[in-house]
Amino acid sequence: MKLTFATTFDAQNIDNWSGTPFYMSNGLTQAQIELELIGGLKRHLPIYFKLIQFLKKLVQQRESPRFNIIAAKYYSSQVEKLIRESNSQAIIAPQVNPIAYLDCQIPLVLWTDALYASLLGFYPDFIHHSAHSILQGNQITQACLSRCKLAIFSSHWAARTAIEIYGAHKDKVKVVPFGANIQSEHTLADIQHIVKNRSKKIIKLLFIGKHWQRKGGDIVFDVAKKLKALGTDIELNFVGSYPPKNIAIPAFVKCHGFISKRTPEGIEKISQLLCESHFLFVPSRAEAYGIVFCEANAFGLPCLSSHVGGIPTIIKDNINGMTFPLDTKIDIYCEYILDLMKNQARYEELSLSAFNEYKTRLNWAVAVKQVKSLILATL
Repeated sequence: MKLTFATTFDAQNIDNWSGTPFYMSNGLTQAQIELELIGGLKRHLPIYFKLIQFLKKLVQQRESPRFNIIAAKYYSSQVEKLIRESNSQAIIAPQVNPIAYLDCQIPLVLWTDALYASLLGFYPDFIHHSAHSILQGNQITQACLSRCKLAIFSSHWAARTAIEIYGAHKDKVKVVPFGANIQSEHTLADIQHIVKNRSKKIIKLLFIGKHWQRKGGDIVFDVAKKLKALGTDIELNFVGSYPPKNIAIPAFVKCHGFISKRTPEGIEKISQLLCESHFLFVPSRAEAYGIVFCEANAFGLPCLSSHVGGIPTIIKDNINGMTFPLDTKIDIYCEYILDLMKNQARYEELSLSAFNEYKTRLNWAVAVKQVKSLILATL
């Protein structure tokens, strides 16, 4: 099978989109798919776009260059030119824009984590979009879904948006969770050893995320402080972001900042934290998916998060972690953590179950195998 993998950026740059296109495209290649990569596309906007942006900003609205029909058509036109001599059997894209206005004879496949309407008013960057951007964002999305033979989503939340808001036919909408953006060859015996060696004296919480407020860093910080006040020996590690400057950092909190997966040192440090922690705690207020939860499960690390967006597709309550309502009180989080940690056998069972979720559902080999079968069925 030969496929074309289309992105607006370089899919082989692991820093793009948290490495998802990198691992997705490599997973397709490892599944014995001949893959033609198209990326690094140029963006073309209307000559008056900057002026519109400026005027909208004056009234506290955002005119988005990402959701502009002229730009989307230009992306698709570039892809069209590049595939003219191709003998690919289908085109797959993790973004809407490269294929939204692409007219060709071979099937188009979208495999992504969210659509415009599901992000609007959900993510902070999508709160103040202008009416013009909203109109175009929805039109671009609709154009893409109408052209796609398959619309595959990483979560049931995103799939529902395609069906309920955009009217996509149920037969073309599928759910295939993304895998972990990390290299892991752990065996069950490895994970059993890792879990057994986690501290029995100190509860270690791990937060990984660039966006402090959206990812719930303040909630994690308050839970750790409450646990400490209750007399619990606690260690909290922040990766990717720091508490606001006006917050005093107690000794039990360690801030690591951004850790790159591009370096052996970065990979080693992240792996160490995932091995040693008892929970990955990222109670996001908005989250389309949450690759980091898959990565945690690869180390037998249970996840605590919110019941929002695509997270419930990854985290199954009491199987590989627990999800909580957005209005959950700090005491409830503390009670859950303390109750579980008092029962070592139950905690170890949850950790091993989390690893099983990674091995059976939340890795790229499993995901790509499903997508490959779906594409073959359309040819």
